[in-house]
Amino acid sequence: MSYASKFLNAKGQSCTINRTTSASSKVSIKRSTKAARDLGIREGYWEGLILADAALQSGEVLSITDDRGTEKYLVQSVNTDYASTEHAFFAAKCNAVLKHKRYTQTVDEGGNLVEGWQVLNAAVDAYGEIVTYRLRQEDPGLLDSTKYVFQVPKSISAQLLDRIVYNGNNYQVVSIDDVALEGLCRIQVQADVRPEGEDIPDEPEEPVDPDEQEEPEEPEGEE
Repeated sequence: MSYASKFLNAKGQSCTINRTTSASSKVSIKRSTKAARDLGIREGYWEGLILADAALQSGEVLSITDDRGTEKYLVQSVNTDYASTEHAFFAAKCNAVLKHKRYTQTVDEGGNLVEGWQVLNAAVDAYGEIVTYRLRQEDPGLLDSTKYVFQVPKSISAQLLDRIVYNGNNYQVVSIDDVALEGLCRIQVQADVRPEGEDIPDEPEEPVDPDEQEEPEEPEGEE
């Protein structure tokens, strides 16, 4: 057992990796920058060390609970720290929960067209930034209509024209950068002015077999 692993097991914070089957590990984490000019960046970006046997991957979400509550971190990149043989990582502190929808058209068993917004991901942990004049100066790739930029896991399979619901408001995905980070994509969203539409349930109700319906009782005749 390496010195780093002994340290993490003895002094590290307990964390949970949010997977299909969640995993637990030990982590040491700190802010990546002490920048004072941009408080959002100072609070948003973190780095740390985690036990290698956790097999942490880019795009996963770490949950850390302490006496102040639970914080979630969206893992941006992971590499092996050969000095300690453990895994070093960079992450963004989640500050938004998004609902991810897509407009779909299907045909039901009766041959009727069913169209509306299907909820693909009901709660996506993300890191978001509101687009300001300063951010536009630093990032010339921002579209004129972009309101927010979100970092989200690639696993949600976001597509252009998808709908993102944030703080009760609808936004339309207008740009996706899925190249910069292995497990994340950076999406730009603008105000969605399309009709609200109806949500399509994930599991539509099964049609009732007429043969299984109960026969209505006939009223008793007068004698």
